[in-house]
Amino acid sequence: MGLTSALNTAVFGITYNQRQLDVTASNIANADTAGYSKKTISANAFFDGNGNVAGIEATEVRRIINEQIQADYFNSLADTSYAKQIADFTGRLDDLFGTIGGNGLSALAGQLSSSLQTLMNDPGNYSAQADVVAVADALARELNGSYARITDLRQEADNALAQQTESVNRLLSSIEDIDGAIRDASQAGVSTAEMEDERDRLIEQLSGYLDVEVSKSGDGTLFIQTANGQQLYSDNRASTLSFETSHSLQPGQTGNTVVVRTPGGTTYDLLDASKSGLMVATAELRDDILPEAQRQLDTIAAEISLAFSNVTIAGSAATVGLDSGFDLDISGLQSGNTISLQYTDTSGVPQTVTLVAVDDPSLLPLGNSATANPNDTVLGVDISSGSTATYITNITAALAGTGLQVSNDGSGNLRILGDNTAPTSVEGLSANVTVTANTDQGLGLAIFVDQRAGTDLFTDALEGGGQRLGYASGIRVNPDLLADSALLVNYQTTPEPNTTNDPARAEYLANALNASGTYFDPASGIGSSSTPFRGSVLDFVNHTVAFQGNQANDAATYSKSKDTMTMNLAIRYEETYAVDLDAELAFMVQLENAYAANARVMQTIKELFDELLSIV
Repeated sequence: MGLTSALNTAVFGITYNQRQLDVTASNIANADTAGYSKKTISANAFFDGNGNVAGIEATEVRRIINEQIQADYFNSLADTSYAKQIADFTGRLDDLFGTIGGNGLSALAGQLSSSLQTLMNDPGNYSAQADVVAVADALARELNGSYARITDLRQEADNALAQQTESVNRLLSSIEDIDGAIRDASQAGVSTAEMEDERDRLIEQLSGYLDVEVSKSGDGTLFIQTANGQQLYSDNRASTLSFETSHSLQPGQTGNTVVVRTPGGTTYDLLDASKSGLMVATAELRDDILPEAQRQLDTIAAEISLAFSNVTIAGSAATVGLDSGFDLDISGLQSGNTISLQYTDTSGVPQTVTLVAVDDPSLLPLGNSATANPNDTVLGVDISSGSTATYITNITAALAGTGLQVSNDGSGNLRILGDNTAPTSVEGLSANVTVTANTDQGLGLAIFVDQRAGTDLFTDALEGGGQRLGYASGIRVNPDLLADSALLVNYQTTPEPNTTNDPARAEYLANALNASGTYFDPASGIGSSSTPFRGSVLDFVNHTVAFQGNQANDAATYSKSKDTMTMNLAIRYEETYAVDLDAELAFMVQLENAYAANARVMQTIKELFDELLSIV
């Protein structure tokens, strides 16, 4: 090797050593910087035809990172953010509903039952009467307050979704900027390692909001899409998210979705296009989990009202020739009230029909889901005319084809008979109606009323989306009862008043809370359409409180497991890119030694050249 070749090699070596020293120094300086990945640089040597080093080219600075572990970690962030958001809100719901036997709804419902039992044993005791009214008022206020707090949680989720939309737009815009800079630097042959670290930090943040799929194009720029393949970012152009907040989320109202407009002008629903992440969890809370809790409160309010205020009108036996059945007074029917019919059809199969009264004929025909009973056939009856005779005409039309004989008994009562020749038979006929007065309509009493638009009886009407929708926000104690607690005992004025120590009404009301045959609306999330929850009102209240507790515990457990998995992936991910200070310092010593060795070679060659020149 000639002196010139040796000199070139030493010069190239020093240049390369200097680049290595710069990169190593940067690694050491940024060892504690979040998201900074270790960098390395390599070199390519070029030789002439004689095998001598003609040059050394330092290649681009490269990051040391495991992209598979990185992808796994980023993907886990969406599930972890989703789980944390669900756990946070369901935990707050659990606090709101209280505990069984501890506080909140369960305790107040139990106290109402106990106070009625006490009143039953001493009906004339004013203090016992007042206690029932006070507990009923406290229960109504608890339902009102709980419903309002859940409405606030829904609004909080809606506002959070607006903030999250803005955050994702900022992240996509920042990714667009840094991605463009990476593309330009790559084309100019400039290192992009530092910018790629910054871009990864942006992707990491984005992954918490949505479960995105990220891939790279040939020039190193990104392509980002949603879980189902919809475009969020492509060709260095970000899509734009838009969201319109709902200033007042009404009962049963679904909030607005997040709309994405791609650079090409197409739009799609981001929430439908995603499966996990903070935004999906927030929308699910707003539109599913929190409204379900509201439906549970509505169901409690509705069923506790109906338990007290509805009475059963039994049919009286009727026989015409060989055909027998029942006559039934249906003059007291109101919208939402029902008639129950049990009969055996022409094939000998037992049938149960529930006739539901409606004031709005446009609701007809009704589906079987109009009642919670999974074993009945539901038929709607138009009572908008206000005429009992017309009711019977409509019922006759509704039951056409059953083989039963349906008619007016001549006194304004509904008559339903079997047909001995068909053959069909009627086993039962009754009506469940809401009392409209405080006395002289049986033992039932409207302890609670609907005060959302005045003071209305709660009849469970189906009009306007259903009276029970949002009823928990408007349930109040009957003002008549607040004015006169003796109504809890006084149920009859004619032909003569019942005694002030008569326990009949108190016993009826106490038993109503504990009657175990009620089917509860499966839309509340308790039970299913095929196997709805069946029990007493108290059972349902306790089951609802337990449901919220179990939901919160499950969400917390799921969140903890997801968080643990993400933490483990984060540790593994960091291990792949983190700077090892000891290793870097040791490498720097090696580089300094190499630098010094190349410098000595250059010094030696200089001395040799000087010696040669002095000889010449």
